Amino acid sequence: MSTPQPVFRVHPAFGIARVGNSEEFYLGPETMAGLPIAPGIDTGNPLVTGGLPIRAGTESTVITSDELRDRAGRMKRQAARFRIIHYPEAGSGPETYPSGAGTEVVVGSVVGGKTVRDIVWTVHLANKKANSYLLNDELGLAVYEKANAEHLNLRNAAEGPDPNNAARLRRLVIDAGPRAVRGTEAPSVRFDKATIASFATETADIEAMPHYPKSFPDDAFTQLYTPAGPIDTLGELRTDDKGRLLVLPAWGRACGWLQPNGQPFPLIGGLIAPGEYGDVNADGWFDDTADGPVSARIVFDDGSSASVVPAWVIATDPSYAPQTLNVVSLWDDMFDTWVRRLDLMPSIFNHRFNDDFKPLFDDHLRPIFRAPALQRWNTNLPARAIAAHDAVGAIGAQDEPADTIMTGLAYVRDPNAPAQSNIGAPFMPLSMGDAGKAFLSVTLTQYFFLTQWNRGRFERSATQQLGPGEYLDRAVMVNCLGGRFAPGIEMTFIVRDPAIYQADWERSGAGPFRLRARPLDYRRVQASQPFLTVGYVPLHPGPDGLRPAALEPGDVSKFMAVPWQTDYNACATHNSAPNPTNSTALYWSWPAQRPVAVHAAADVRDGQLGPQRYSIRGPGTASDDLGNAGRYQNLIDIVLNWHRLGFVIQGSAISGPTRYSPEVYLEVASQLDDPGIAPWPMNSNDLGG
Repeated sequence: MSTPQPVFRVHPAFGIARVGNSEEFYLGPETMAGLPIAPGIDTGNPLVTGGLPIRAGTESTVITSDELRDRAGRMKRQAARFRIIHYPEAGSGPETYPSGAGTEVVVGSVVGGKTVRDIVWTVHLANKKANSYLLNDELGLAVYEKANAEHLNLRNAAEGPDPNNAARLRRLVIDAGPRAVRGTEAPSVRFDKATIASFATETADIEAMPHYPKSFPDDAFTQLYTPAGPIDTLGELRTDDKGRLLVLPAWGRACGWLQPNGQPFPLIGGLIAPGEYGDVNADGWFDDTADGPVSARIVFDDGSSASVVPAWVIATDPSYAPQTLNVVSLWDDMFDTWVRRLDLMPSIFNHRFNDDFKPLFDDHLRPIFRAPALQRWNTNLPARAIAAHDAVGAIGAQDEPADTIMTGLAYVRDPNAPAQSNIGAPFMPLSMGDAGKAFLSVTLTQYFFLTQWNRGRFERSATQQLGPGEYLDRAVMVNCLGGRFAPGIEMTFIVRDPAIYQADWERSGAGPFRLRARPLDYRRVQASQPFLTVGYVPLHPGPDGLRPAALEPGDVSKFMAVPWQTDYNACATHNSAPNPTNSTALYWSWPAQRPVAVHAAADVRDGQLGPQRYSIRGPGTASDDLGNAGRYQNLIDIVLNWHRLGFVIQGSAISGPTRYSPEVYLEVASQLDDPGIAPWPMNSNDLGG
């Protein structure tokens, strides 16, 4: 009989870093947007709800409005913080979720009678967007099915038809290589050209790789258009005083190579082929977002070391409304996939949903109701709709479902009824869907929870007992966009593909929500050959001929828009797509993540809100077409000005002599205001909700 071994895991399973143009940074939020703070977390401000970033150098103290930018007015970056959690020794039985277990391990911790002397971290960041396939909003993940092969087209097709060709990989993939850092060392380690690539060995030594085949845009293209500066790094690593890892992103830059006429490729907008949109598929462009694996080795005082189950980091867009909750978050989409496809919780789903399962109001239901009340601060709604959104947010555990404004399920779009996905009012949510669905629906698991609530089969006061790592996994993902992957902000439709995850989570020690990552054997590096390949292609067999390839660095972010700024600019309001009734009504793409209409804190007078403004406003944004308002008309302007946008945060987190109610969420720190420009009036019609 083998001796049970200790299990160590990096958490969160997915860390989110966000670009900024300042050297300074704060830490990503570790509480859930818009929801009450979990017991035991001291934010330093008892009047705030979850979702605010954390002040660098602190455990959980949240920032205020005057910490969003540095003294020069530059936007601070958001670092992803990773911890190691020790779980009880693996026994003979399968793991269950949630376990409620786990204890954090830091430098100086004692585990099994041995003291942790050091933690050695390795991270590998890459950006594969320019070597990926064109995104197709109408098909989403299904574009990769054999039946839709005619729609599967490469970005930058002029660079060659084979995405695995070495020359194409060298030209189009930004690969900084891996970097290793010790938890007991403070200096920053950058993912740039000058810093030598390195990794942690199985004995926890750091091995340098001076000949790693890094690739940056100016290696292949001698003439580049760099409107905000060159892409010369993908970020950096730091550690804190406990040996935890901080992954900082790059600067949010985009650059393009020049056409034969000496001009950069256009940042085209609109439809370029059936289902394929220029706002997300700009040929000839790079950006400096990235992703990749996060691994660690623990070093003990007796010289031994232990491996740790790795995680993943994603460097992506800023969060301009960090406390606004999505009706369908990235967590909801991921959780739904794990529940229905990967046997996460048989008590909920075992070949079908279990009618005996009672969802917990605070954990499974409250977030669905709270989201509309928060999103109304990012959108333009008439008074009647605002009151309705607030009433949904006020639904409590003691309310009888039929007596609420929701009237049970009367106004909830049913994801089990495909026809409802193309019907707007009276079904909710009235924001846009993805993959050929005009309107957003909650996930099948969320709808099951709502169905049980409607039947009165739910727990009114019990709460889920999550371990510290399990809570962190959920909190980080709750703050990210789900539902409308067109393509999304942090991750996209691949979260719905069970093939990307480690399916043996119950017995392998990996636990749930881990990516199935390609083992990276750095001893096989050749200076003359790209180390990374085309990587994971959904629904296509990989090297084993059966399932898709395991994921490499860059395989998560490559399904996002290139450059990211143009997609953010575009995803304000739109006509529904498809639009079976040819309606001219406008609906929001990402009302939690992409504020369209805001109330500026500077406009509040004697406690009264001022008129709404567009979040993106000022020179270059005017349009006679309401459907095209609230965005830059020339796409290069968003590449130049994204860091000047303001943030929507809770009134109780706003600094200064004026005290704002915790019930309001107001825009602060915008640099798009011109004293000569009056507040931008918003249309008062009921355009969507």
